[in-house]
Amino acid sequence: MDHSSRKQTRLNKLCLLAAGCLFSGATLTAQDIHFSQFDETPLQLNPANTGVHHDVRVIGNYKNQWKSVGSPYKTFAVSADLKLLKKKHHQMGIGIDFFNDKAGDANMGTSQGNISLSGIININDKSLISAGLMGGFTQRSMNTTKLQWGNQYDGQAYNAALATGEPSAVQNYTFADFGAGLQFSYGTDEMYISANNAKKVNIGVSVFHPHQPAYSFYNANEKLHMKLVLHGDAAIGIPNSNLVLKPSYIVFMQGAVKEITPGLAFQYILQEGSKYTKNKKPAALSLGGYYRLQDAAIAVIKFEYANYSIGFSYDINMSQLKTVTNTRGGFEISLRFISPGAFGRSSSKSKFL
Repeated sequence: MDHSSRKQTRLNKLCLLAAGCLFSGATLTAQDIHFSQFDETPLQLNPANTGVHHDVRVIGNYKNQWKSVGSPYKTFAVSADLKLLKKKHHQMGIGIDFFNDKAGDANMGTSQGNISLSGIININDKSLISAGLMGGFTQRSMNTTKLQWGNQYDGQAYNAALATGEPSAVQNYTFADFGAGLQFSYGTDEMYISANNAKKVNIGVSVFHPHQPAYSFYNANEKLHMKLVLHGDAAIGIPNSNLVLKPSYIVFMQGAVKEITPGLAFQYILQEGSKYTKNKKPAALSLGGYYRLQDAAIAVIKFEYANYSIGFSYDINMSQLKTVTNTRGGFEISLRFISPGAFGRSSSKSKFL
């Protein structure tokens, strides 16, 4: 296959990808970026997660998708949050998060930085409720000089001298963004193998872009739709065993787009941490998956050791786009540090992790 034929094939794939998005329900209207390992992007999920269940937490994420179609979409994110004013019955949390997303040949980019604040109230020794606010700025950018259009193919080869037939006055822009959320947490007992009878539940709701900011490179009358997020997760220990069941779900509703993703992970406790000497660190391995309805199956593996964890996931495309992608979606990596550690501790704080 010659160079021009390869370019034409790539153009056909991109056209099929756009058409597939329309038919699969992933509309081309404005939609937020998100990660398949949504449990590793807590501040993007809900600002009420800020400073809850830990003293310090730092997370890094990387996502690479659609490489099988053309230029891959790459997303980086990092967040850090900590607990403040640690009183017996109430605390506060503060956090920052940043992400950068580059999409396609035009490097259509989104960069966002946010600050989150939360208030945490201990209802009793088993339950707490938290509320959070988020504010920040988002910048959108695009480089159209790297794009090739169908009008620039003369029937035999690509000709850059031909007119694109597309608007050229692309303007990068910045807007302020806001969000808010609530979360309820309940937890009992401990995750030690000797008992392993813990039950821990988190349920939350959050809203982003309530002011629906302008969202167009051409000064068109387009708005970023308000997004509603419903989420929940649990950790259910199987008594006198090494196994913990971890079901979870997330629902995104943004304009005409609705995304529902339930999942289940099986956490196997490889070893307990020593309670007193601290010489032996806890370790666990998790295997599981999610299903993003009408879109993709997601396989996940995570290893946790003491205060650290590393997670890998892969999206297997199940929508009508699979004829273009050959079922290949994309992979993600997450890295996390959290203190105190996420499991294997005897203190009452572990009830909510």
